[in-house]
Amino acid sequence: MNIIELTEKNISQYKGYVSADIAENIGRVYYNGMIVVEDDDTPVAGMIWEHKGTLTDNKAENQIVWLKGGNSDASKLLFERYNEIARANEVYRTTFVLPAKDSKDEKTVLKEMGFKVRLTEGDLVTCSLSEVRKLDLVSKVKPGDSIRALRTASQRGFTNAIRRLAIGERTGAYRDIAFLPRSYFENDVSCYYEEDGIINGLFLVHMRASGVLEVVLMTAVGRDYVKVLPQMICFAIKSAGEIYDGETQIVFNRHTDSTLALGEKLFPTGFGIPMFAGERSEQY
Repeated sequence: MNIIELTEKNISQYKGYVSADIAENIGRVYYNGMIVVEDDDTPVAGMIWEHKGTLTDNKAENQIVWLKGGNSDASKLLFERYNEIARANEVYRTTFVLPAKDSKDEKTVLKEMGFKVRLTEGDLVTCSLSEVRKLDLVSKVKPGDSIRALRTASQRGFTNAIRRLAIGERTGAYRDIAFLPRSYFENDVSCYYEEDGIINGLFLVHMRASGVLEVVLMTAVGRDYVKVLPQMICFAIKSAGEIYDGETQIVFNRHTDSTLALGEKLFPTGFGIPMFAGERSEQY
């Protein structure tokens, strides 16, 4: 068996083995992956992880975002190589969050590899566009003239806004958001808030390879930021309603206290899918 490092050039070879939504991350700054293949190039195990950066104690963390366990020998080879990479990058903790429904074999592999595993409700909430359009917020809030589609922003204005606004917790769930081109986002649905000629608010939406709309970032600063956020949300929902079918799915990540509170307000009946989550301290 051999290990293949995943790149933008070879990821298409494993279409069907790696889901489209996961595969599209290969090539992004903090994403890495590898596939274990047999002699006939048949994939038998694989892993994709995101480098989450430095923790408060100056120790780095990785998060496994996709895993295929395969047979025992393949899994062992996979993690032996991962351990080498983690050591070289001074990673002191590895975490994971995987859909419980599809990861029973992977749960076993993770336990064998020294991970603690727990069942939990995931941060991602999914609902249809038609459901979101029925929210009271959408009918009651009218976006002001200062809320505009992302396609109308200048490239310089967008770049400067990302540098100013997408920092700290305001990066949303994407640590590499500053490296993503504007074309990564749906420019007719994503929007911004302009105040005194400066972009002081961003609501960015990405369409995944599977056709699911993902809310990537929503942030605003300035004197009216409390009013601006609902207006940007409504602008995006109404714009999406004019473009996409009502059955189009929308994904929202409740990864922080503020987004959790907003998620409960916007999607009071929404629940995250069951996930296996856990971690392992790396010992060197």
